[in-house]
Amino acid sequence: MILCTAAFGLAARLRLVAAVALLAGALLSPAAAAPKPAPTPEEVSLAFSDEEIIDGFMRTVFGAEGGGTVADTDQVHKFTGPIKVFVTSTAITDRRAQIERFIRILNRTVANLNIRTVKRKEDADMVVHLVNRSEYTKVIRATLPPDFDTRFLESNHCSAVTGGRRGGVLESAHVFIAASETWRPFRHCMVEEITQALGPVNDDSSLPYSIFNDDSEVPGFGIFDWFILNVLYDRRVKPGMSPEEVKPVLPKAIADARKRLKKLVASKVIESGSRSAD
Repeated sequence: MILCTAAFGLAARLRLVAAVALLAGALLSPAAAAPKPAPTPEEVSLAFSDEEIIDGFMRTVFGAEGGGTVADTDQVHKFTGPIKVFVTSTAITDRRAQIERFIRILNRTVANLNIRTVKRKEDADMVVHLVNRSEYTKVIRATLPPDFDTRFLESNHCSAVTGGRRGGVLESAHVFIAASETWRPFRHCMVEEITQALGPVNDDSSLPYSIFNDDSEVPGFGIFDWFILNVLYDRRVKPGMSPEEVKPVLPKAIADARKRLKKLVASKVIESGSRSAD
């Protein structure tokens, strides 16, 4: 993946920066690259318009990959309290440290998202299962209730399932990832499934800068999806809201997310510079 964008105009350069992983040095395997001019915090915060972010929010927060009832898919879903994550691994390659690092990134960069790892499974709201590819189907079937239709989960490269009471409040999640894969597909699965388990559960093929699109080339947690999560976990966005109810609050939520993003980029919590990786 090439993050070096000096040959592009500003708009194209910002689009490419917005599509790459946040905290690249923490998430990606570092590789040498010549220094390139980095977009300013202001430029990064304006990489996407309100209309683009709102469109992405509506396409990913409403609807559900694999289907669902109208009651399930036509309302906002999110956790409302601290989210405790337990990571279990039976894979030949132990990637628990990468999951824990990504959880720390989410906790540090997404406003109002209180998420951390825990040592005991019984304390967890979300369980991340890292398995060998050969174990993938078996672990899904052993984890979920016998009457749960697991066919859609089994048909995917990686998957997640959430649960909660009515009203859009999420209370539990299971994420299934084959950690025996190479780093690039593992990273994609890690970012996509954990973030989708937080609420934006739908994929949409019309979103070129989102990891919630299996046809995009976005490899990690990018600025566009950062906006979606920050808007979703804005306190004005309530579980159970319909599309009509949530639309009026989105512009203010986006404005606050832009302010936060500028601070994160200025303090180098989020890297806006160009580098090569993988």
